[in-house]
Amino acid sequence: MAVLGEATPVPAELQRAVEQLEELSDRLELRAADWSGVSLAGRQIANSLRSEGLRTTLGRTSLLSSSGRLLDNLAGEEGEEQDSRQERLAAQTELARVVGNMCFEHDPNRQQTLDAGILRYLARLLSILLGVSDDSATHEGAAKVLSLKELTFVRAATGAMLNSSLKFDPVRRELTRREYLVPLLAIINSRTVGKATAPVYTTGSWAVESADSQREQRLQIGSMAAGWAANVLEDVLVEDKSDFPVDLGVPALASVILASASSPSTPSSVLVPSDDAADYLDTDIELLTISASLLEGVVQNSDAAKSAIAFSTFDPSLPYPQRTLLHHLIDFIKTARPPPYWSSVSDDPARTEKAFSTIKAAVVRAVVEAPNSDEVMERLWEDTKNGKDAATGGKSWLVEELVRWLEEAEEGREDMLVCASHMLAGLGRRDEHTLSLARDYQLASPLARIVRDRVSGAVGKTGRPGETTQVLFGVVSLLRHLAIPAANRQVIGETGVVPFVSQLLRKELDVVQPLQLATVGLLKQLASGDVSNALVMLDQDTATDPSSANTATSTLDLLLSLSARVDDLRFRSETTRVVANLVRTLFAAASDNAAAEQVEVGRQKLTSREVPGVLAGMVSTSERYPVLVNEGVVGLTLLAGSGEEGAALVLDALLASPTQPATQPSSGDSDPSSAMSALTTTASAPPPPATTTPSSAAFLLATWLSSAPSSSPISPIRPEMLANVASLVFAVLHGTAGPEEKETKRSELRRVVEEPLRIAAGVLTEGAVGEALKRALDLVEQDEQA
Repeated sequence: MAVLGEATPVPAELQRAVEQLEELSDRLELRAADWSGVSLAGRQIANSLRSEGLRTTLGRTSLLSSSGRLLDNLAGEEGEEQDSRQERLAAQTELARVVGNMCFEHDPNRQQTLDAGILRYLARLLSILLGVSDDSATHEGAAKVLSLKELTFVRAATGAMLNSSLKFDPVRRELTRREYLVPLLAIINSRTVGKATAPVYTTGSWAVESADSQREQRLQIGSMAAGWAANVLEDVLVEDKSDFPVDLGVPALASVILASASSPSTPSSVLVPSDDAADYLDTDIELLTISASLLEGVVQNSDAAKSAIAFSTFDPSLPYPQRTLLHHLIDFIKTARPPPYWSSVSDDPARTEKAFSTIKAAVVRAVVEAPNSDEVMERLWEDTKNGKDAATGGKSWLVEELVRWLEEAEEGREDMLVCASHMLAGLGRRDEHTLSLARDYQLASPLARIVRDRVSGAVGKTGRPGETTQVLFGVVSLLRHLAIPAANRQVIGETGVVPFVSQLLRKELDVVQPLQLATVGLLKQLASGDVSNALVMLDQDTATDPSSANTATSTLDLLLSLSARVDDLRFRSETTRVVANLVRTLFAAASDNAAAEQVEVGRQKLTSREVPGVLAGMVSTSERYPVLVNEGVVGLTLLAGSGEEGAALVLDALLASPTQPATQPSSGDSDPSSAMSALTTTASAPPPPATTTPSSAAFLLATWLSSAPSSSPISPIRPEMLANVASLVFAVLHGTAGPEEKETKRSELRRVVEEPLRIAAGVLTEGAVGEALKRALDLVEQDEQA
């Protein structure tokens, strides 16, 4: 916020201090006594900058440029003599205070600070002190504990960065660069190994007894510095994370979170006054919240960050896999609870409980995001195998742990179920891995059990319906994932999950469309080519209504009901594709199938007015999506070829005008979030838009046939699709040849398709496509002559 108040006269002693800094900044070499003079003059100025007018007046002097030159001098002499080190530290601390106070709500001074390179010099000094500068040697041995004076400089420098950047975009953009982010992250880094310096501040450290006589001062200064650093990081990284140092930053952010899991069980009532404890608790919650949010954001934003969270070593003193950052985070999700002393210190325990849940949820989203990088996914399968231990059979410790969560998670641990299902979905984005999940880790059974146990709560909205539907979304999406390879479909079907998961299509859950869409996707896969699964979906005896004593309803009935009431065309089309798969699977089943009698019964159930109707509806409304039209055509052809009844129903459906669906605006409510996006792996046709004037399916197919002359190698309407249309026409006319009551509609169908058929047959004359078109055209012409 720019504040340009009236100029305030500068007192004489303050003017002399400004002039002293200017004179010292012009010297080529400064000794210990000179730096003491800088410190004294700087302290005098910094302590006087409470007046808005005085900040404006001094901003018009050489104060900031002199401070910049002096800080440049300090930052450029890392190897200063021991006898001047303390004087130099005091000088840079007071200069940082001058800068911070000059920039308080004052945009012109902020711009001067940026132009003078002051922030760059402060960042350099912080990096040197914290041992994270580019030329810092790799640290071995015990970390150095910063002195109270060094901590004071860290706080002053961080305060200068905060005051200069608040609501001032030029500085905010500058601070997104790596050279600033590295020292800021080092300030909040709570790791105790592999670092040059001990943590500036660790959450919960105020609740630990200590014999340090400076404990209170160290806590106050360190917590303030860490809080300010987190505020700056949160502010500047909100829009630009491109220069984020993932090698240091991901472990640093995670360390703040992980430190909270090792906090003491009770606060020290002797060493921490209650008022201070409440302030420290607020700082801790803010630090944890910011760190978790930033961790989630950078991992979602960067494949390098995904790799860092998956493969970084967090504690090299531990054996594998306990040494890895991923193992620490997995353990945090499983075991971490709000530290008990939070509730005793806070005057609002519910607030702290909610805050911790928010923090953990962000950690879950960060962790499950990691395998959404193809490279990370492959490495996780290889690097997490315990191949060195023959007793484990070379299985992945990570996959085994996540599957164990699904098997053993207790009531109320939805976070574990969500994390496990989403992360396993990310790990299974290739068929070979999906097959392994079902075969080597027997994943289908625990997933099916979770659906059986929770579906009644979702439909009846009992217990915690929000958490229940979130868990079911992850689990059903993972099952859909597993069902992509054909070899897994029977395995999933044998768990008995189909009748239970089908209940999620009930009207009571229409408000949770992502869950229903995931359910439809699972059923679509299970119905494809698997006769047993298809029969279960038609079997009313196996249907389960967990919410009432109503008559059981089959999966097919639920699908048809959903299709009739849903307005979203994408959703309706996906629902219809399940029905199309049921038709293809059962009508293509071999006659010597062991379940031949049940298959015949299933075919009869599919030969109903509703089934041809929904298939024809998909054809008529999917003009821009030939894949969907073709699936509908194939299903209708099979029904029409089943006999006179089926052909008559298909004839009616082809000529019926579909009801215009209400167009639903696209919104986030119908799509999973970014964390959920890892689960969207089932290949689907693009969502068809609502047509302005929907016509009958027969007219749409006639349009297809008429397009044959303009067909090209890149046309989405392939010749074999036109052959399928011709086969449908033939099957319908041939199957309805007898009954006179159908002649009017037969004539109408011939009128619609005859000329388009003739056009297509004249162009496509070769092979099976030509034969199908000619056969259909011959039948149409024969009917006309008759």
